[in-house]
Amino acid sequence: MKKTYTINLSGKIFHIDDDALDKLQTYINTLNTYYSREEDGNEIMDDIENRIGELFTEYLKGQYREVITINDVEQVIATMGSPSDIIDEDEQPQKTTPKQGKKLYRSPDNRVLGGVAGGMAAYWGISPLLLRVCFVIMTFYYGIFFIVYIILWIAVPKAKTAMQKLEMKGQDINVSNIERSFKEEYQEVKNSKGTKYVNYVGRGITKALRIVARIVVIFLGMILFAGGIFSLFSLLSALFLPHWYPWGDSYMGISYALSTTNLVFCKIGILFLLGIPIIMVIFMAIKLLFSFKSNNKAIALFALVGWLIGLVMVISVGISEGSTWTPQTKDYEESLQLDKSQTLTVQVNDRYTVPVEIYYTGKEVVQLDENRVFKPHFTVYPSHNNKGAIVVRYCTHENKPNWKSVTFDYTYGNDTLRFDNYAQLNDKWRAQRVEILVYLPEGTRIQFTPQTAKYLKENRHTNLLYSGLNDNKTLFIMQDRKLKALR
Repeated sequence: MKKTYTINLSGKIFHIDDDALDKLQTYINTLNTYYSREEDGNEIMDDIENRIGELFTEYLKGQYREVITINDVEQVIATMGSPSDIIDEDEQPQKTTPKQGKKLYRSPDNRVLGGVAGGMAAYWGISPLLLRVCFVIMTFYYGIFFIVYIILWIAVPKAKTAMQKLEMKGQDINVSNIERSFKEEYQEVKNSKGTKYVNYVGRGITKALRIVARIVVIFLGMILFAGGIFSLFSLLSALFLPHWYPWGDSYMGISYALSTTNLVFCKIGILFLLGIPIIMVIFMAIKLLFSFKSNNKAIALFALVGWLIGLVMVISVGISEGSTWTPQTKDYEESLQLDKSQTLTVQVNDRYTVPVEIYYTGKEVVQLDENRVFKPHFTVYPSHNNKGAIVVRYCTHENKPNWKSVTFDYTYGNDTLRFDNYAQLNDKWRAQRVEILVYLPEGTRIQFTPQTAKYLKENRHTNLLYSGLNDNKTLFIMQDRKLKALR
C-alpha cells in the first residue's frame, strides 16, 4: 500500500504516489535551481510546470486513472528532457519526442494591429508580410475581409506564454524549447528596433481605436440615460400626475373603469412592468458612462422578480375587471313619436359646466371629464316609413347591464326636443354612450337654436346629413332622403 498526496501544479489539483512525488520534486527542484540564475527563470518554470500538468492530465484521462504513478513522472521527464540533457545540452544529444501539432494563435511579437496575420503566418509557415498585403488588397476590393479580420481578432486567442508560442510554430513543448523561446523573445525585443517601431505604431492605432470606441460608448450611454430619464418621468407622471400631459383625460376614462383597489394594484403593476426595464436601461447607461463594477446577477435577479410581480398584478387586475365586460354592445332604447308638425326645434340644455372639452371619435366615447360626464351623440336620419320618431339609445359593454348607471335627461313637447349637454356616469365606466337618433319624414324641417348649432359644431356632430352647420346654417329640410340647409 502506497501513500498518496495531493499537489497543486500550475493551478491544477493532482493525486500522486509518494515515490512519484519524490522524483517529481527532485526534477522540478533541479530545474528551478538551474533557471533561478536566468533573467526569465520564473516565467520559464511557470511554463514548464504548466506543460507538466497538461501531460499528467492527458495520461490520467487516457487510462481512466486518478492517481499519478512514478511511470507517469518518468514519461514526463522523457518528454520534457532530463536535467542532464538540459544543463549539458551543448555536450549531450537531446532525446527526440513526438512532433507537436500546431495551434492557431495571434502573434504578440509579430503584429501590426492584432497579430492575426503574424499568427496565421506562423501556423502555415509563410511570410506574414504576404498575408498582410493580401488582407489589405482584399479589403479594398471586398470590404467583408475587414470584418473577417475583426472577427479573427476577437475569436483567435493571443499566444501569451512560451508554450503557446511553441504550439503556434508547431515546435515540441519541452524544457529546452521553452528556454530557447524565452531567450529568442528577449533578444528580439532587445535588438529589433524595427519590431519596436511596428509594435509602437500598432499600439498607437489600437489606442486610437479604443479612444474612438470609448467616445461612442459614452455617447450611447448619454442617449440611453437621457431617454431612460425622460421615459421614467413620463411613466410616473402618467400614473400619478395625469393632468400634466395631454393624455390626462384618457387616463380619467381608464381610471373610472377600475375599482379603487384594482386601480392601485394596476398602477403598481404597470410601474413594475414598464418602470423596471426603464430603470435597467438607465443602470446600463450609467455603467457605460462610468464603468463601475456591480453584482449584475443579483441586480438582474431582483429586476426579474419585480417585473414578474408587476406582470402578475396587471394580469390579476385584467381578469378581475375583464369578467365584468363583454365585447358585444348591449343597448336599451326609448322611442317617441313626432307630432305631425312641419318643423322640429332642437335645443341643448346647459346643465353641466365642464372646464375641458371632451374628445370622442365617431360614436365611441374615449374620454371622460373629471366630473364623470360624457357627451351624447346626435344624428338625423330620413324616416323609413314616413313617420317621425325620436329614439334615445343607451349602449354599454357591461356583462350585466345596469341602465341606471347613466343619467341623461331629455324632454319632447310643443314640437321642441330638449336634452342635456352631458350624460352623467354613476357607476364604473364600461364604454357607456348615449345616442339621440331623430328620424324625419320627407318635407319635415328641423330648426337648431344658435346655441345648439354651436354645440353640435364644436363637438364634431357634422355628418353629411347636416354638414351645413359648418356654414352657420341652422334651418334644414329633409328632401330626397337628405338634409338640406335652408338658412
